[in-house]
Amino acid sequence: MKKITLFIPIFILLLLLAACNGGGESFDPKVEQEKATSVINSVLTSFEDQEKVAEGKTSDEANVIAWKTLKEKNIAALSKDLAKEDQKRLLYLLTLNKAEDLSNGETKSNILFTHNTEIKDVSLDQEKKIFTFDIERSGFDHKLITLDKQEDVWKIVTVQESE
Repeated sequence: MKKITLFIPIFILLLLLAACNGGGESFDPKVEQEKATSVINSVLTSFEDQEKVAEGKTSDEANVIAWKTLKEKNIAALSKDLAKEDQKRLLYLLTLNKAEDLSNGETKSNILFTHNTEIKDVSLDQEKKIFTFDIERSGFDHKLITLDKQEDVWKIVTVQESE
């Protein structure tokens, strides 16, 4: 009887330890790369059909409108604190500016999302557990987009020029 009485608290303690240590904290690079790639692809294909997303008097004005649209369509994938400069770089990567001269002498900027943007390479920083995607647009424009897993969601944390 003493053995059973002693066994029950030990068993409960082992269950608690197993519950605390188990589940969710393992980092399987292959699975995580698939999830991170899915996030990037969702951003890259949001406007695959070259839908016109913004019109403004200047490209900066159109970029602000385009960024709002992009963010609304990909809110779960995009970091809320993405730096303003990185927003501009990401928009440059994903959009094409079709400027149009108006009859009154002004220029209207039409921001279109490009459909010919693709992932060329993916690298993993195992220590930091971040993925960096080498993205190419139109066969010449290379950017590196880094994703970090925050609160179980992959988020874009940096966008930079590829070397």
